[in-house]
Amino acid sequence: MAKGSGTGNNSGFTLIETVAALSIAAVLAVFISGFIHPQMKLYYDLDRISQAKAMCGEAYRDLEEKLRYGYVFFCDHRDTGVISYYVRNRQEIPDLEEGGSYYEELPPVEDWPSISAEELDVTKMDGMELELDYSGTENTRARVSIKVKKDGDVIYEQKAVIGSMYGYTMDGEGRT
Repeated sequence: MAKGSGTGNNSGFTLIETVAALSIAAVLAVFISGFIHPQMKLYYDLDRISQAKAMCGEAYRDLEEKLRYGYVFFCDHRDTGVISYYVRNRQEIPDLEEGGSYYEELPPVEDWPSISAEELDVTKMDGMELELDYSGTENTRARVSIKVKKDGDVIYEQKAVIGSMYGYTMDGEGRT
């Protein structure tokens, strides 16, 4: 701070000191905003991907818990977001023996339990939504594409195959 005249106590900054301080502040503001803003965007994107991965993992865990006891899987090609699965109940189904092979009569598909994204107990994070696609499902294997979307954009996608715990073959399929 510059000394004032000898006639009193002048307090304040000179014009050059004020301009220098404002210039330094402007340079720092430009540097910080140029550095911090991309870092914050990167952090936000990585956090969103992390949340989407957590949602996919939670969805897979729920699907695996429900479908591992499935005996037969069915996905209607007109609505690939829903899978129906049959859980074997040996007490209610009569056994039929034909030609040394074991056959089991199954109830109609409409009576089987089914799973869609809305029925899973997945925590929704940051306005993201879960979408399931079971296209490619076979009788003995449930194939699922688990997508997490926000505003229509896919944030993260995970594909999984869940097979039946039972070792059997269906007519027209190879051994599992």
